[in-house]
Amino acid sequence: MNEHEEEEEEEGYRGPADVVVGDRPPVTVRVQLAGNFEPISGRYVWHGRVRTLTDALGADTDLSAGTELRITGPEGTATARITGVDLWGSHLVDGVTPPPFSRV
Repeated sequence: MNEHEEEEEEEGYRGPADVVVGDRPPVTVRVQLAGNFEPISGRYVWHGRVRTLTDALGADTDLSAGTELRITGPEGTATARITGVDLWGSHLVDGVTPPPFSRV
């Protein structure tokens, strides 16, 4: 790999997490979260997928883009914002606070 092909490997977490949306009780769903240091902005950013959230919370829950949720994994709790839904119905999220996983 030459210097132009070097990419910083993303760190993250994949597995079960408790998710809270608004005043709803927590639900346990599978998440896939990753992040990396962005040298241009000078900050750590993270993003990911929250699977089966509509099934867990019910179709009457507002899970539109911009909705904030709290994700608790084995290493902490963080706030994320829903940015959309992928082809498989998973909710895409961007981190708002430091991530709920450790950064190496």
